[in-house]
Amino acid sequence: MKGKASEKVKKSDFLWRIGFETIQELEQEQGILASGKEEIYGCIFGRDSLISALKLLRTYSKTKNPYFLSLVKKILLNLATLQGTSVNIESGEEPGKMIHEYRPTNHEHLTQKETGPWYLYQDKIMRNYDSVDSTPLFLITSYRYIQASGDTETAAKLLPNVEKGLEWMRTFADINQDGFIDYHFHPNRQFGGLKTQSWMDSHESLFHDDDQPTPYPIAPVEVQAYVYLAYKLWANYFTFSNGQKSLELEKLAQQLKARFNKSFLLSSDKLEIAAALDGNGKPLRAARSSMGHILWASVTQELDGYSDSILDYHLIPALVDRLLAPDLFEPEAGIRTLSSLSHKYDPNSYHNGSIWPHDTAIIAEGMENFRYLKEAKLVRASLRKSWQHFGTAIELFVYSGGQHREYLTSSGRGACKKQAWSAASILAEA
Repeated sequence: MKGKASEKVKKSDFLWRIGFETIQELEQEQGILASGKEEIYGCIFGRDSLISALKLLRTYSKTKNPYFLSLVKKILLNLATLQGTSVNIESGEEPGKMIHEYRPTNHEHLTQKETGPWYLYQDKIMRNYDSVDSTPLFLITSYRYIQASGDTETAAKLLPNVEKGLEWMRTFADINQDGFIDYHFHPNRQFGGLKTQSWMDSHESLFHDDDQPTPYPIAPVEVQAYVYLAYKLWANYFTFSNGQKSLELEKLAQQLKARFNKSFLLSSDKLEIAAALDGNGKPLRAARSSMGHILWASVTQELDGYSDSILDYHLIPALVDRLLAPDLFEPEAGIRTLSSLSHKYDPNSYHNGSIWPHDTAIIAEGMENFRYLKEAKLVRASLRKSWQHFGTAIELFVYSGGQHREYLTSSGRGACKKQAWSAASILAEA
């Protein structure tokens, strides 16, 4: 027993060292890079920074190391300065919207493309806002930071940005006014950018099983869960200081939840949840790991005194079971981004069957939020095997034929080896 225990400690220390050293390497004066400087995503990303920050807050709760709290503070204050202030269809900027990608330099591969170059601001900085989820993630992270730190000074600094983010969700974020947060690529836009604006942001990830078109706007499943949680948390925050605002946010949360369980829940007998709704309200039915974010984007017993998410509570057990089904869960590697039963499944794809460590870690934490501890342990064990195999905070990987493999595009580009949200997940889950 002693030998096995020592071996376990060594493995844990090994993973911790990988995660901690990667986070330190990626930390910058302005927050944290999404990947290594020499890698393709070596810049500030809103979504990546915020998911990393939430994982670092979890790490802080376990270690009480103030370094993690200070890094989250730095991430939030920097992103607050990059929040949108005006409407610019060429970059996707809107008042209150949080940034997707910030590149002061090394943007030529995007801004000097022969076709569809990305928009460059007059100060020669590339700011891109093609992200539908950065804003609710900013709201969630800001609340969780204040909750963990009791830092009233930083809370006062962030509150105006929070107010603007909440206003963006109410005024800009529902393009077709169907009650869901969605995105589109403006039809009059002349410059390039991201056509798919959720975390699975590749074009390949948007499809109907019948191969019909997927018209804008697109409302992704996980984004609705983030928005629901953002409304719930800030409704709680304003309970005593602004009762009217608190009631308004709680009402928005409940309305969104009711619509979600009517439109995204395709079957409750054998649980089926849409990965997204297209502009005609037609669901994208292929099973994806993103539905597992519902468990993560939740009010929790540990932090808030009760458990709740956008999905009706009685369906949580079925969601856990669905995520652990063999078409999604691989016990030796993690949770696939797309069901292996889909005709679009390809383990060597960016989002159609590959495994992303941060995504699997999010789902494990979500299971724990609802006290599915054995299930969370299974998922974490699979993820540790993968981190051990690659020995790095890798962006994504392939698992096929019982083997871990590197992800490679047809042009030979592989996954980033140093990814912030993967490193932060190692620290939170190791």
